[in-house]
Amino acid sequence: MTERLISGRYLLKRSIAGGGMGAIWLALDTQLQRHVAIKLMASHHLTSPESRQRFALEAKAIARLQNPHVVQIYDYGIDEGDVPYIVMELLEGEDLAALLERRLKLSPEAVVPLLNQVARALTAAHLAGVIHRDLKLGNIFLARLDGEEVVKVLDFGLALMDATENAANTESEVAGTPRYMSPEQMRGQTDLDHRADVWALAVVLYRLLTGDFPFSPQALETLRLGTATVLPTPPSRMVPELGTQLDEFFARALAPELSQRFSSARELAAAFTALVETGRPTRAAKVLVVDDEPDMALVMQLLLRKEIEENIYEFVFASNGEEALEKLRQHPDVEAILSDLKMPKMDGLTFLGRVGEVNPLVKVIIVSAYGDMGNLRTAMNRGAFDFLVKPINFDDLRSTLEKTIKHVRELRRMLRSTEENDLLRMFVNGGVVERVLSAVRTPLSVAGEKVESTVVFIDVKDFTELTRGDQPEQAIQRLNANFEVIVPELVSRGGVVDKFVGDAVMAVFRGQGHMGRALDACLSARQQLRAMAFRAGEGSPYSHGVCIGVDSGALVSGSIGARTLGRLDYTVLGDVVNRAAWLASLAERDQILIREELSQQLDSGFECTPLGARELPGTSVPLRVSELVHRREAVVPAADSTIRPPIRESVPRLAALNAASGKDAGSH
Repeated sequence: MTERLISGRYLLKRSIAGGGMGAIWLALDTQLQRHVAIKLMASHHLTSPESRQRFALEAKAIARLQNPHVVQIYDYGIDEGDVPYIVMELLEGEDLAALLERRLKLSPEAVVPLLNQVARALTAAHLAGVIHRDLKLGNIFLARLDGEEVVKVLDFGLALMDATENAANTESEVAGTPRYMSPEQMRGQTDLDHRADVWALAVVLYRLLTGDFPFSPQALETLRLGTATVLPTPPSRMVPELGTQLDEFFARALAPELSQRFSSARELAAAFTALVETGRPTRAAKVLVVDDEPDMALVMQLLLRKEIEENIYEFVFASNGEEALEKLRQHPDVEAILSDLKMPKMDGLTFLGRVGEVNPLVKVIIVSAYGDMGNLRTAMNRGAFDFLVKPINFDDLRSTLEKTIKHVRELRRMLRSTEENDLLRMFVNGGVVERVLSAVRTPLSVAGEKVESTVVFIDVKDFTELTRGDQPEQAIQRLNANFEVIVPELVSRGGVVDKFVGDAVMAVFRGQGHMGRALDACLSARQQLRAMAFRAGEGSPYSHGVCIGVDSGALVSGSIGARTLGRLDYTVLGDVVNRAAWLASLAERDQILIREELSQQLDSGFECTPLGARELPGTSVPLRVSELVHRREAVVPAADSTIRPPIRESVPRLAALNAASGKDAGSH
């Protein structure tokens, strides 16, 4: 067809995929000179207002999710021909449907990294109030990005937005791919929640492991009607080596009753990963041999016969680089590769450059003749771990393999430790982690220390009262939406999040200028929440407002708890903590309260208003309190040296002024 320009910017090249709502095209962004993917609404949908609304909702759903495992959207609009379009990142690779068609089924070890990446995408979607509703193999893409294989979730064309409000919808709707739909989704229930996607994820997992579906069409109809209890076909019946533990796993993952299933995609993925890890026996080190010589397998068996019999080594063979990449995908537990240089289809040097895309931890040992030293040198410069010379010497082979596998296992051990520390940092601020690790390494350090610090309590106003009638998932999502705004403002100015106490967060600021940085963080967090509430409306999670208390002075920090039972918490203690908490409880909506004594010590950039004396709880001693109103001048630079604008006006006020002058408050 003749090349067509969309909205004067995107030059269509060719159609690369099709779907119910429209076709996907390869296009050139003529302004940025990069290739993109464009989804154009199908012509038979153009006259349907419902279809056009659904198409726009897909763009909004994707745009809401800034996650590396969700396809990213660049633009949305309506072409001169009244055709809606979505511009997305262009991906190279294949979807899991194509992968399964080639491979027929995957090993549990190969499935684990795929499952965890999809779970991360779904977790991000569900936290943002988005239900995908059409998760299936064809909508999960294995993309090659920056030399790595990354899973991307695609096609949010049937997504439900603002999942917490779905119960208010009185019109039932059956949408999705039947073989992947949960019973409640097949029935078109109006209170559909994120667990419909968790069911679909379990079906995807089942298919990858067995190559088949867990339920027949007849069984799905029984599930839809709810006339009898139907369990999935045990996967061990289809693939005996999977074992009966996975039968129990899928009986839970695909239970007809919602309450009996996994509560989240992350929980399902974690449970499956744990089963694979614990069920993994002590195994031989797996070595991939890549060589087009037909007798190479016999050579390895002769040279290392004793080691193979004693289960020290297990060998996998490939005759060229292309076949080796596929073997590496099938065997993600390969630890070392012995690769020839001269092979058909894909030579050793090309293969060496592609290995990291599939398994970045595996190490390659190049095997070649003395006369090929030039290529050997190139291979070493490209990342080969070591080399062997043909004809292979037994002692040289054994020592080289031992050294390589020891190195790979140490790398994997270090990676596991890093992942565990990263997981810990999800629940504990990084600064606290380092102090806790120091305390563990040096037992005497748990005695504690006295430090000058500022403590901040930020409490979401009336959160418990206003969400009392909400479902647990709704309340947690609403609260976390506030913390997602508050915490970055605290951390970016050097604050350490000590703990979350119900609907409040407590942070500690240390070091030079700790009080000024703490107050700037409070002002900025309040401003950001006001801006979010203004843009999202009064019904949004950000409409509660916050009550903030701040105090500064000497406090005690250290590890408290029962060390002998392995339960410690690193925290701060003292009057400063108690006063900050009390001030937060005293504050009205969007008030920041501090002691009047402290307000008098601040520089002239902070404007405070005295509020008079208040009586501390449990005592008759009065405390004079001031309200921090705003900052007159530029803020103190953040701890990470990021320059932030002065905090003078709230965004709602700026938006009103811009609206009056015809400007967009969100423009830059």
